[in-house]
Amino acid sequence: MNDAVGHLGEEATYCKVGDDKRPQLVGLPDFTTREICPEKLSEGADELVNAWPDGWYVRIMFDELLDPSIEELTEIKDEDGMGTDTFTGSIKKSRPVKLECESIGGGFVEVPYDGYYSPSGNAVTWPLGPSLVIIPDAPKTVATNKQCRVTINDNVTDKSGMKVPDADRAPGRFTFRIAPIQVIAIDPPDDPMGKTPIDALQVFSDNIYVQFNTFVDAASFCDEGATMDQCEFTFSPDIGACSISGNPCEVGKTPSGCPGAEVCESGGFYAYSLAPFGFTETEFGFGPNLPVQVDKSYTFSFLAGGKIKDRCGVETTLPAPSVENHTLIHYKTKPFAVKAFNIGAGDLASPMKKLDLPFTNVVDVTTLDATEYTLTPAPLNPSLTSPAGGDIMFAGDYALDTMYTFTLKAGAKIADVYGAETTIAADKVVTWKTQPAVTLATTADNASVTRNTVPATPPAVSTTTAITLTWNQSMDRTTFVDGTDYTLTNSGGATVPSTISLGSTASSQCNATSTSCQFRVRVATSDLPAGNYKFTLKAGAAVSGIAGLTANFTQPADKVINIVVKEPAPATPPIVCL
Repeated sequence: MNDAVGHLGEEATYCKVGDDKRPQLVGLPDFTTREICPEKLSEGADELVNAWPDGWYVRIMFDELLDPSIEELTEIKDEDGMGTDTFTGSIKKSRPVKLECESIGGGFVEVPYDGYYSPSGNAVTWPLGPSLVIIPDAPKTVATNKQCRVTINDNVTDKSGMKVPDADRAPGRFTFRIAPIQVIAIDPPDDPMGKTPIDALQVFSDNIYVQFNTFVDAASFCDEGATMDQCEFTFSPDIGACSISGNPCEVGKTPSGCPGAEVCESGGFYAYSLAPFGFTETEFGFGPNLPVQVDKSYTFSFLAGGKIKDRCGVETTLPAPSVENHTLIHYKTKPFAVKAFNIGAGDLASPMKKLDLPFTNVVDVTTLDATEYTLTPAPLNPSLTSPAGGDIMFAGDYALDTMYTFTLKAGAKIADVYGAETTIAADKVVTWKTQPAVTLATTADNASVTRNTVPATPPAVSTTTAITLTWNQSMDRTTFVDGTDYTLTNSGGATVPSTISLGSTASSQCNATSTSCQFRVRVATSDLPAGNYKFTLKAGAAVSGIAGLTANFTQPADKVINIVVKEPAPATPPIVCL
């Protein structure tokens, strides 16, 4: 198996010369074809050198059926324990081959495996057969770029008891190599002519997305140089900042573009795993520490000769960057401009949904003058902020059941962080109304949640498990009182002393710059321990809006929320490399 992208294709590492039963052009389930062995029977196959590191296995195809006793069959039972006439196969006990791979310490070591015998199949359609399929118990324990070898044992025979020929049972007869670390996907795609420009903010905030064929030690992307911060990739031109003024400049350019004796200092780059954000361990983000410029052509590439490490600490030396191997892309950034408002004309919106103007790059909020826009009526505690860096949010405490009108005036000039301006050609107007009353959304009844323990600075642990109450208006948590407005009890009915904390992120803090308002019911300002809980929001519970907001909330009837908090499953043991 060497298909790190589709997890489907196989290629040969050995083709028997002169055997007319060997496969040549094979049809795959996706209706494509793949050449397995050369058309000329006089030609063999080169050693395969790119087995998929995270999911490799070995298929040995034979020219006739094997003695089926090589495989142990176990019937699959249904949910009632009855037989299904369907069986799974195993070759763990029969050990038809010896599978060895190079270890990180040097020399070959045996690799534990299971697998099955597939008597079906042929030489023209996938999967090929008849065949033995050798599946390592833990393919990831073998480091990248290591050679493996297979020896067929004496107990592999045909139905008449004839063994595989001696030459094909020679020790280490068949060899292949695990692939080095390779890039298999990159985004944005290569666009050398700049036909599909992207937001400069995409590069700075969302970054370049790269997927590899295996896990990469994120620290190895930027671990070179005297201060161990030089990276194995680059953005070109490299945007830096002038040493005193902070003006943008291009690193290495002569003249530097900096005033006087100032020098152009590189802002540097960074790389990180996307696994904590719901991606796989093979996916990473790459970004510059400084914003990039608008309306400009760039390249992103990995450096030829750069070294990155797999989970076993084994290095891959990167080849010369190329579009073909996904290690080089060209892209162009869009001009600086305002994009669509986050609220549409005629929308009925939560008061917590603050009007937000996104831009194509990091914006200098101070360049929007108060004379260049109107917002009527003005919300309480108004201010201009940029929570995402590339936006202007018209923060404030918006009132319920109110019609708002915002106008960005024609002629308004707004600049990005480097001074690139956009001028508004015509008035941009949006009118919307806020929801009529305070609403509340809570954790669902009979919810079952697992304590989300996330290591902070080891050995400290942070958790995020709580009963949550989410409001559509900024509410005053001090008016929500334990015992008066709600109760929290355990499975035995005993009262659990609790506290109310605001949301764990800045955007959920129930203030003028927040875009949500969340109360978290916790135990002594810590998250709920494992156990069964009953939360009751009592009839008549009264919660007030923050100072200046007149709309309050009264709970019409008892609302009961039962919740089970579970401890997380034991951590997956680390992979120990062979």
